[in-house]
Amino acid sequence: MSGTAPFTFTMRGIILALVLTLVGSQKFDIDPGFSSRKSYLYSYEGWVLNGLQEKNLAKAGVRLSCKLEISGLSENIYLLKIRSPQLEEYNGIWPRDTFTRSSKITQMVSSCLTRPFRFEYSSGRVGNIYGPENCPDTCINIVRGILNMIQITIKKSQNVYELQEAGIGGVCHTRYVIQEDKKNSRVSVTKTVDQNNCQEKVVKSLGMAYIYPCPVDMMKERIVKGTAAFSYKLKQSDSGTLITEVVSQQVYQISPFSEPTGVAVTEAKQQLTLLEVKSEWGSSPDISMQSYGGLRYQFPAVLPQMSVQLIKTKNPEQRIMETLQHIILNNQQDFHDDLPYRFLELVQLCRTANADTLESIWRQCSDKPRYRRWLLSAVSATGTAEALKFIKSRIRSDDLSYLQALLSVPFALHLTKADEHTVPIAADLVTSSRIQKNPMLQQLASLGYSSVVNRYCSQTSACPKEALQPIHDLADEAISRGREDKMKLALKCIGNMGEPASIKRILKFLPIFSSSASDIPVHIQIDAIMALRKIAWKDCKTVQGYLIQILADESLSPEVRMMACAVIFETRPALPLITTIANVAMKESNLQVASFVYSHMKALSKSRLPYTYNISSACNIALKLLAPKLDRLSYRYSKVIRIGGYFDNYKVGAAGDVLVMNSPGTMFPSAIISKLMAYSAGSVADLVEAGVRVEGLTDVIMKRNIPFAEYSTYKKIKEIGKALLGWKELPTETPLISAYFKLFGQELAYININKEVLQQAVKAVLEPAAGSTVLKRLAGQLRGGVAAQWTQPLGLGELRYIVPTCTGLPLEYSSHSTALARAAVSVDGKIAPPLTGDFTPSQLLESTVQIRADINPSLYLQKFATMGVNTEYFQQAVEIQGKVLTRLPMKFDAKIDMKLKNIKIETNPCREETEIVVGRHKAFAVSRNLGELGVEKRTAILPGDASSNIVEEPFKPSDRASSEDFTKQEADSMSRKHAYSSQEDLRHVTGRKTHKRDICVKLHHLGCQLCFSRRSRDASFLKNTYLHRLIGEHEARIVLIPVETDADMDKIQLEIQAGSRAASKIINEVNAESEEEGESSLYGDIQAKLKKILGIENVFKIANKTRHQKKRPSRKENTVLTELGADPDTKHPSSSSSASSAVSSSSSSAVSPRRKEAGDEDENNQEEQARNKDASSKSSSSSGRSNKSSKSSSSSSDRSSKSSSSSDRSSKSSSSSDRSSKSSSSSSRSSKSSSSSDRSSKSSSSSDRSSKSSSSSSDRSSKRSSSSSSSSSSDRSSKRSSSSSSSSSSDRSSKSSSSDRSSKSSSSSSSRKSSGHHSHGHHSRHVNSSSSSSSESLSHHSHEHHSGHLEGGSSSSSSAHSKIWGAHEIYQYRFKSAHRQEFPERKLPDDQISSSHSSVRSSHASSRASWPRFLGDVKTPVLAVFLHGIRDDKKIGGLQLVVYADIDSIRPRMQVFVSNLTDSSKWKLCADAAVLNDHKAAAYLKWGRNCQDYKVSSELVTGQFADNPAVQVKLEWPKVPSSVRSVAEWFYKFVPGAAFMLGFSEKTDKNPSRQARVIVALTSPRTCDVVIKLPDITLYEKAMRLPLSLPVGPRIPASELQPPIWNVFAEAPSAVLENLKAQCSVSYNKITTFNEVRFNYTMPANCYHILAQDCSSDLKFLVMMKNAEEAVNLKAINIKLGNHEVDMRPANGQVKLLVDGAESPTNVSLTSAGASLWIHSENQGLVLLAPAYGIDKLYFDGYTFRIQVALWMAGKMCGLCGKYDAECEQEYRMPNGYVAKDAVSFGHSWILEEKPCRGACKLRHSFVKLERTVQLAGVASRCYSTEPVLRCTKGCSPTKTAPVTVGFHCLPADSATSLTDKQMKFDQKSEDMQDTVDAHIACSCEDENCST
Repeated sequence: MSGTAPFTFTMRGIILALVLTLVGSQKFDIDPGFSSRKSYLYSYEGWVLNGLQEKNLAKAGVRLSCKLEISGLSENIYLLKIRSPQLEEYNGIWPRDTFTRSSKITQMVSSCLTRPFRFEYSSGRVGNIYGPENCPDTCINIVRGILNMIQITIKKSQNVYELQEAGIGGVCHTRYVIQEDKKNSRVSVTKTVDQNNCQEKVVKSLGMAYIYPCPVDMMKERIVKGTAAFSYKLKQSDSGTLITEVVSQQVYQISPFSEPTGVAVTEAKQQLTLLEVKSEWGSSPDISMQSYGGLRYQFPAVLPQMSVQLIKTKNPEQRIMETLQHIILNNQQDFHDDLPYRFLELVQLCRTANADTLESIWRQCSDKPRYRRWLLSAVSATGTAEALKFIKSRIRSDDLSYLQALLSVPFALHLTKADEHTVPIAADLVTSSRIQKNPMLQQLASLGYSSVVNRYCSQTSACPKEALQPIHDLADEAISRGREDKMKLALKCIGNMGEPASIKRILKFLPIFSSSASDIPVHIQIDAIMALRKIAWKDCKTVQGYLIQILADESLSPEVRMMACAVIFETRPALPLITTIANVAMKESNLQVASFVYSHMKALSKSRLPYTYNISSACNIALKLLAPKLDRLSYRYSKVIRIGGYFDNYKVGAAGDVLVMNSPGTMFPSAIISKLMAYSAGSVADLVEAGVRVEGLTDVIMKRNIPFAEYSTYKKIKEIGKALLGWKELPTETPLISAYFKLFGQELAYININKEVLQQAVKAVLEPAAGSTVLKRLAGQLRGGVAAQWTQPLGLGELRYIVPTCTGLPLEYSSHSTALARAAVSVDGKIAPPLTGDFTPSQLLESTVQIRADINPSLYLQKFATMGVNTEYFQQAVEIQGKVLTRLPMKFDAKIDMKLKNIKIETNPCREETEIVVGRHKAFAVSRNLGELGVEKRTAILPGDASSNIVEEPFKPSDRASSEDFTKQEADSMSRKHAYSSQEDLRHVTGRKTHKRDICVKLHHLGCQLCFSRRSRDASFLKNTYLHRLIGEHEARIVLIPVETDADMDKIQLEIQAGSRAASKIINEVNAESEEEGESSLYGDIQAKLKKILGIENVFKIANKTRHQKKRPSRKENTVLTELGADPDTKHPSSSSSASSAVSSSSSSAVSPRRKEAGDEDENNQEEQARNKDASSKSSSSSGRSNKSSKSSSSSSDRSSKSSSSSDRSSKSSSSSDRSSKSSSSSSRSSKSSSSSDRSSKSSSSSDRSSKSSSSSSDRSSKRSSSSSSSSSSDRSSKRSSSSSSSSSSDRSSKSSSSDRSSKSSSSSSSRKSSGHHSHGHHSRHVNSSSSSSSESLSHHSHEHHSGHLEGGSSSSSSAHSKIWGAHEIYQYRFKSAHRQEFPERKLPDDQISSSHSSVRSSHASSRASWPRFLGDVKTPVLAVFLHGIRDDKKIGGLQLVVYADIDSIRPRMQVFVSNLTDSSKWKLCADAAVLNDHKAAAYLKWGRNCQDYKVSSELVTGQFADNPAVQVKLEWPKVPSSVRSVAEWFYKFVPGAAFMLGFSEKTDKNPSRQARVIVALTSPRTCDVVIKLPDITLYEKAMRLPLSLPVGPRIPASELQPPIWNVFAEAPSAVLENLKAQCSVSYNKITTFNEVRFNYTMPANCYHILAQDCSSDLKFLVMMKNAEEAVNLKAINIKLGNHEVDMRPANGQVKLLVDGAESPTNVSLTSAGASLWIHSENQGLVLLAPAYGIDKLYFDGYTFRIQVALWMAGKMCGLCGKYDAECEQEYRMPNGYVAKDAVSFGHSWILEEKPCRGACKLRHSFVKLERTVQLAGVASRCYSTEPVLRCTKGCSPTKTAPVTVGFHCLPADSATSLTDKQMKFDQKSEDMQDTVDAHIACSCEDENCST
């Protein structure tokens, strides 16, 4: 017992504690209520304010204050009287301004508010509300807002609790916190309502039917969010609990761009305070009352007017006519400013009018076309049932033209409000006979009706059958009648409706579910599957079940299955279903389907949009099951491409899908579907979708009038086909092009172009007679003149979202947009000579056409976005308004002379300011009320005195003087900073609130200037969000302004002259020579003369070098046009000083300023020099420095020669002495510098005998030629050079004698500089082969210049480089240009070096001498264009463009010159582009003063990169304008990110500045490596997939090229196209099919095999092959095509040709009706060409057979060569369509049987019985083959067999079936097992049975 006592005591304690707790938690009865014997007087105030949350910005709002009297009538029923209501408006700066009393609103609202209301109230809950009959909805809702304050739910047992509570905004999540003050008998209650979490939310939306909530609601992001908080003060007394005070506060915020801080706020506040309690009964009012329901807000039956304006809606007929009249009268010449408002007013008035009113207005407008057009547009946009009735009556009475009906009916249906009233009217309209008669109208109307049904049924739980019936009837009728056009329409309408009730109808169109649908075309089946897309939103599981069956069924068309796959993925399947899809793809034999599934999964797996998160992760898992080889399939296979992005900061994203579907019969996509989806804050919308499908188009295009069926071989081929078991010709595809367009998931229109239409179109294109009638009609209209004026609303967009506030006033977010177009056209003209009756199009080429035109199109777009209170009485809102007005007036006279190839267009100059584009945007708070219609209060949201950014505020010191100084300084600095601003803007700088910018392009010679001006003033200084940037005022204008000129401008003329007459039109002579600066040439002349007189050479060396180094940056080029095509190794003849100054510096200065422009150095050199300063470059650069730093003329020669030798020594240490000597001999020598030259050459090249010979030759030449200032390194060339006037060290000589980098480093730089600056352009055209040169031109792009980078000759720098890097990454490889390898530096014996160099050089020089720097010297211009003003003073001013082209040359070239014709201006633009040789193309663009200020150049070179064929594109920009640079820098910021997204790797690198290179190396026909080298980074990617295979074939030598063939540049497209063509080959026992499947197969002797055959219905040709009798490996072929049978047989080591059985010569041309074929001999074989039949080339030499067929034969072939359909997995397809188990069975199936005893082939196809008995499922069975096996004919015995695998069908052993049973079609039986049997492949026949 003692053990239980403590336990008992503890239990007692616990029970006592619980009792005390319960007592303590028990509340008094605090349910609020009113006594039925008392009346209570409260004061009430409620207000709503709209605006941004920041202070000192404008807001708009309304406030209601009144007294409330609540008195009891009976138990729980009370009377509410509203005393002296007062409404005040707020429109001003918050909180500075105050509410202002509005007597008009008070008067309108108090008339209904002051009437008595009755309500039920019990335990804090408001029941039904009663009010006077026909009380306006606004008043009832205000009462609801007041009573909502006293709605309170008290739980007696809890202080904190949550529940879903009914209120004015619906049933929403509510949280209570109760605090009691028992001492004072007071209770305070806090209630918070989450407006985003409601079971039944009160909301109204318009225009958002196609925006769906995100299916995977991961984050409850909403653009509009709301919450409300209520504070109650309750007082307890003996009579109950009384509410003494209630304060409610509600906030709705909208974030249009989903920004956390960029929000606009609507704040509603209410206060209810108890004033007094009286002990008196309430008397029941003597007026009749009706129930208005509970607290839940009720929307009026007719929505309030658009929140853009308030208008009177009484007497709508008169108002509509007045508005129409205003629109028509005020928009005759141009858009009136208020047109958008007036059009919206017209739509609003039409909404209030009934059908009779509209009929009456129509009758008044019946004879006024403009009035009718505007009325129809407004009624179509109205969207009411009455408007739809009106449209229906117009259609029935046939009042509308075809075009009017086509526009108004679909628009009315798509914009109509879908409810129980409009759906029957719409159904009646669509089924009317007049709509049904016209196919196009029926299509658009039916699609519109189905959209109405979709919108209606999305609001209801069950869709009424009546709504669906018209479309279901259409589908049933289409199936019963077999009408394809009606089937298509019905399915597309069912797809628009998206109702699960339609699934049964859809299944009737799919063969898998309906036996009667087997004949339905593929395109209809695809439409049926697409019709399931919207249904899946409502019944996902059912749709997925049907679609997975379709996808898994291999008997269906691949296109149908791919579409099923696409739709499944749209239904967002879960992981199990996606795994099932992957499993289907894994076993899939059709590569089109497998590729489509794989690429779709891969595309989805990379998606980052929130709503695809689940499917994305599921696809990632499922991809692991699939073979990655599917990713490597080429463009011939179907793919899905997805591009998308998601911005988490703004919760917005978009994704674009492109579905590319291929069919086996086409080389190119047969269907492309592209769609764009948008995601924003938890909502998804299918924005746009378009699809195109093509079927059988190749047949129409390639169809020639060739009667294939009439040829004699047609029947033979057909008979041969019958001999093959189960063979059928391919069904003919019905030519069809179909396209459709969807907006927001609803199909708006589609088009079907069938065979007849296509044939007519092809006929019109190909036959001139059809085209000439059209031209004749146009010419007739032109002669008669065309004048028209047209103004039309293009569209109206309306989005409205309305929620109630706690005050009972509605808060509306709305967006309204209008698009209005106007065009005034007046055109007339004449043709001389006039067109005759038997007009042909060729007459036009001899005519002159004159046209006078005045065309004035304009477009007016206006957008309104509002947020605020919108009731029938007043509007208090924040409005953002934007408009864009575009005008493009064109008035011109044109004269087109076709014969002289001249076009002249004249127009009037700019006389007055013309606004081309004006965009304005402003935000303001607006207040309107019905009592003061003409008056609306507007306050700009951003006030004029709004505080600007504090950063921009100037500091104002107290000292006045310093203040003045400061202001002055500031003004100076500001004016410098805003140099672009006009003077007018300077005064605004101090304000800093308005950002202004004016940019003008002055065209003085045309008398006008084009100005872009921008004014911007926004609230971004408060918060930098997109919303704050919108708030304020913005304006942008593009204006054409006249400019004062010296003389009046009469006309502006544009003249275009093509052809031979272009030269005669040139105003300003185009000259390729520069205008040399006198000072420069003078300096050179003086220097040269001094040196001649004094016999010295080094006096001016230092000065000369310094001078040119200083000049280089400012003048890189001294010619107007660089010699892009001229000899790259020659220099302009220069004065002696330039040559002499180069003696030592040329061989020693390795690192020179010229280095970056040096053409003969590889670009990789520049990188290496930047990366690693190795020994060679250091020594050479030091020698260069020592040369520069030499002070005296006497010592500089010695020093430079020593340094030169040290440079050469360093070069020797890393390369052969042979090369080193070449480098030294490349140094330029002066005729007067024998001693120093001799020293230099000896010291630097004494190691080699060749160098001695070269230096001595140099000496000899200098003695021989007094006029030559420098000699070349070869003896022969030095003899030639004696005739030259003067020559610097020629680049070719230095090139041909330098092969390594070191020698290249030491090629002359100062000689280049000097020759570049002292040359005269005109010499370049007259110099001989050894001295032709160009100064500093793009000659470094030509091929001779790149000699230095052959593999054998790496310098010390390159060897050091390779040691450092070791194993190369892809970006470390070097690009080797191909043309260097074509003209390489060959290693020759020493005695041959000079002669070989000389010959190479002279041949190149002579070939280039004929290729001038300026094409104008040898070619006339092909085009001249002039744009100039014709002035009174006859002065010419304007622009001239001249184009020279030489496109027929082996090196095509084009030059373009643009020059300013004004006398004073030297501005020019020069462009030159050329294909320099078969490996290289280059181009440049220069502009500025004489084309010398700015330059951009590019080159394209083919070559090798990491031993792979490659192409390199290089872009250089030595100097570009700062504006271009700033744009490029802005763009450059995005490069790394974009590269990362595309999968590139990135490496920070020090690449050459002002240069970019892209290297693409082809590593295989389907992959390439890409390296992009930019100044700071290198981007690279390995093995990038190419969409199609590229040919990698042998290169054609330049010598074999014929003009205008330029290898890679001209042949690439044709080579790619040729590579696409399939080729089948048989060589010995190896067969390669069209699909590139290779297999070994030994042909049985004497039997013909069907090798390649056209299996289409045309049966154009057949090729058979058998083993020849002569030898084992020899074959014989038989070709049947046209009316001919061609045999090619080997005989006596040659191939014998037999045509129609008779021997024929090997070169023969045969023609059947309409088609020809050619046969000729080639490479010991014969070639047959028959392009008309589809055979591009057939080659046979007895051993090897090759056939190449045309692209349009894809999918139409059969035989051993395959089907040519890219289906490699199904290549062994037998004649019966089944796929063989192995290559032998496949080959045997295509053997052609011969009749017994007549032919040599003794083999037959027979079904065989398995010799053994098989136990199948425990039953003894006999098995028969399901495919035939080769057997010897009767009477013959096999001498040779081959094992083959075949399938067997098994029957019970006791069945009576035998092989001879004709009833048993074994080939159609199911396959129960596989086994191997022996097939006979050779027979011996002694007793052959000839009877069968």
